[in-house]
This record gives sequence, C-alpha cells and structure tokens, in this order.
Amino acid sequence: MIRIRWAGVVFASLQVATYYIPYPPGILPIAIAIVAALAIGNVGVWWAYRRVVTLAHARRVQMASLVLDGCVVMGLVFVYTFDADTAMWATIYILPLEGAIKFALRGSLVTMAAATVAYTVREVYGQEVYGTPLLATSISFRMGIGFIIAAVAGAMASSLIRDREELERAKATLERSAGELALAVDQLRGATAVKDEFLAMTNHELRTPLTTILGYAQTLETRWHVLTDQQRREFVEHMAHQGKRLHALVEDLLTLSSVQAGALDLECRPVSVRAAADEAIAQNGLRATNVRNDCEPALWVLADYDRLAQVLTNLVSNALKYGAEPIVVAATAADDAGVLRVSDSGQGVPERFVPHLFEKFSQASRGVSRTAEGTGLGLAIVQELVEAQGGTVWYERNAPAGAAFCVRLPLAARQSV
Repeated sequence: MIRIRWAGVVFASLQVATYYIPYPPGILPIAIAIVAALAIGNVGVWWAYRRVVTLAHARRVQMASLVLDGCVVMGLVFVYTFDADTAMWATIYILPLEGAIKFALRGSLVTMAAATVAYTVREVYGQEVYGTPLLATSISFRMGIGFIIAAVAGAMASSLIRDREELERAKATLERSAGELALAVDQLRGATAVKDEFLAMTNHELRTPLTTILGYAQTLETRWHVLTDQQRREFVEHMAHQGKRLHALVEDLLTLSSVQAGALDLECRPVSVRAAADEAIAQNGLRATNVRNDCEPALWVLADYDRLAQVLTNLVSNALKYGAEPIVVAATAADDAGVLRVSDSGQGVPERFVPHLFEKFSQASRGVSRTAEGTGLGLAIVQELVEAQGGTVWYERNAPAGAAFCVRLPLAARQSV
C-alpha cells in the first residue's frame, strides 16, 4: 500500500504540474498542499507500521491510514470541481485498493460505496457553485469502474487471506505434529532405556542363576560318587536358592504384565492387616526372623488378601536386602483409611534416586555393576498392585535413620468369625 500511495502522489503531482487551464484564485496552493499531505502521510504510515508490535495496534494504524487517504483523495477531487474534464478524480481508485488490502472484499466495497457518495456530493457541489453539468452517466461510469476495481481487488485480498489462514492452520498442524513426534521420540528413547535396563537385568538375574544351577547339576552328575552327603546337600540347597530366584523373577514379570493388561484377578474384601503382615514376614523365611509386626490387631482394610500379602512381602524383602535392623511393619488408622508402614534403620534411599523408586527395572546401583541382587521390578509391582486395589504408595525417610515405604488403603469393618 505504501507503493500505491507513492504512485498516487506521482499521478496527482503530474496532474497539478501539467494542468492546462488557469486555476481559480487560491486553488493551486491548496492542490499542492493536499498532494504534499498525501506524501507526508505516506511517510507517517510507513513510520507507524515499522513500530507495530500487536495485531490491535496494526488495525488502528490501518484504519487511521484509510481515513487519512480518504480525506486527502477526496480533498483533491473537490479542489478540481471547477473542471468537469479533469482526470484528478481517478485518484479515488486508491481507496478501494487500500480497503481491499486492509479489510478484504467487504472493506473494498464499503470504501468504494463511501467514495461514491462523496463523489456524488462533489458533482452536486460543482453544479451549484461552478455551473458544471450534473451527469448521472459520468458518475455511474467512473464509480462503476471503481466498483469493478473494488470487487477484483477485494476478491484477490480475500483469497490471499484464506490462503494465509490455511497456511497458518497447516503450520499449527505441522507444529503440533512435530510436538507429537518429539514426544514419541522421547517415549521411544525411554522405551529403549527400559529395554537396555531389562537386558542388563536379564543378563544378571537370569544368566547367573541358570549358570549356577547348571554348574552344580553337572558337578553332581559327574562327581556324585566322589562328593560327600554334606556336599551334595549344599549343592542342592544352592540350586534350590537359585531356582527360587528364577521363580520370583518369572512371577514378577507375569504379575506386572497382568496388572498393565488389566487382567489381574482381584477380590477386594475386608482383610486383617496384621494377618497379611504375618504372611509377608513368613514368606521372607529365616532371614525375616527379627522383623517386628506392630500392626494393630483390630485394623482391617478393603483389599485382596493375596495381593496385599505380596505387596508387604516385597516391601519386607527390600528392607532386608537394602536396609538394616530393626525392621518394623506397622499399620494405623488415619481418617477413613489404613496406613501401612514398612521401615528399616539403614542408610535410606539416595535423594537422587527417590524420583525413580517406582520405575520398572530401576535400582540405585544400575547395570552390570550393581551391588545387590534384584530385578528392579519389586517397587513397580507394589505400586501397580496398590493402585489396582484403590490405594496409594509412597516413600519417606525414617526417623532417625533409614527408609519407610507407606501404603494407604480404604478402611473396612472387621468381619465376624
């Protein structure tokens, strides 16, 4: 639009400079001043556009420039009313072009309609003041050309606006797709990391027991008659221990898979927390002899007994593996829920690892260099099982030292025996 105005300035200047009839007194300075105002206004609009920072600001500048151009152009047209044959009226065609550029088809037509009204007033004024003939055909011809220009320019502007909006929608869709792709890439990287941890875990937790079992089995097979009864018994005990490790790993994987697939069979009913804690301690064998059960005898929660016992078994096993005595299983009522707490007096969980406690295959010591046995599935299974029973699980530091894992489950009324 800046260029169109400059073209209008050049056209108007040529009309003023080459006008062949003597001007009425005082008209020429006014015409020169109006042409200068159009040029100065164009510079002002250019300056204002360079400082636009918001859409609202741009619209205000657009409207101000259209009003300014309308006043200047119609001023030029009115100045030359004394001459019915002047071509200065052609500067009116700047207005529908500007209306189209700024406000599309509707803007160009409205602008041209306003210009037509002003031009008709100008013709009436010329007849009354200068005695020029009022010709309807002249008005319809000149303004008709203006409406054609307005329609074409407006249609083109509307098409460009639609194309721009489609481009913006396509850009937004592309950005959204790029964001989704980036998220998918992050998820894929996370899955790859889980896969790597899984491979590291299986390498340690599957190969080691299998190698041990096969080694003892081959020794028993080849040296049965050489070994003493005590040695045979020890070999069998080692094989049984490693077999239990493999069994526990398979059970963990099957449990986690069933929970995530929604295929876990749960029967939630009133369960004695103290009885479930006794079961968990017993499941951990002789190494859990000193684990203390401080659960309130009268506390019952709504849960699946076998799965609650599995949760507590995992938590007690973790405390025995990573913590230190005394290890305590306690449970109290809090509002409408029962809160179970398995605590130890060890070093606690490193702060850097706390956010990853319940992630699958996560261990404070990771990869092949980790220092403790374990699949890294225990706490992930605990979380899945607790949430499947309508509860929550979290970690907190034990006072004065150690770790504490807490489980919150809905309270239930004790069943009569």
